[in-house]
Amino acid sequence: MSKYCVSACLSFLLLSGCAASQESESAQPEPAPVVEEAAQPAPVEPAVQQKKGKKNKKESKKESKKEEKAVRAPKNEAEVRAALQETGRRLVLRASRTITPSKSSKAVKPSGNGYVATYISIDPENFSTDMRPASQAGQYIGFIRYSEQIYSCHGKSKKEALEAPCQVSSSRRLNEMIHFDGREWRY
Repeated sequence: MSKYCVSACLSFLLLSGCAASQESESAQPEPAPVVEEAAQPAPVEPAVQQKKGKKNKKESKKESKKEEKAVRAPKNEAEVRAALQETGRRLVLRASRTITPSKSSKAVKPSGNGYVATYISIDPENFSTDMRPASQAGQYIGFIRYSEQIYSCHGKSKKEALEAPCQVSSSRRLNEMIHFDGREWRY
């Protein structure tokens, strides 16, 4: 049977049951609400609309990212230089956080009649940037220059070396090269 025929039969039964109960009171409970709820098919359209809504959300998110990239793209050399400075600052900060061995995790090695604990430190505020035009128009090569200081702490045991005051034993200058592709600095 079709769903229309089923719903028509159910409504007829409900109406006839209501009329019979009005004529004479009976002890029969009304199963109509339960039968009616079970007979109705589950709505399918909201699920389909949700999927379409998700798709539309995804598409709108992609479009907003494209617009954001278009807005973020530097247009002149001064903006490209400012973007290089910001990228350099982020890279040096990341390097100072992730370098090993660090002050909190020193490397200890035996040395002569004692031990030496060493670690590397980067000053995130002490860096410089430079850029030059690349072979293609609108593209640049960038340089980020910063220094690493290597500290050494001496002691007769590992524990003493780890707790001893440290001094700069050497320093090295690093030069990182990155590329501007016309929209952003890539490394």
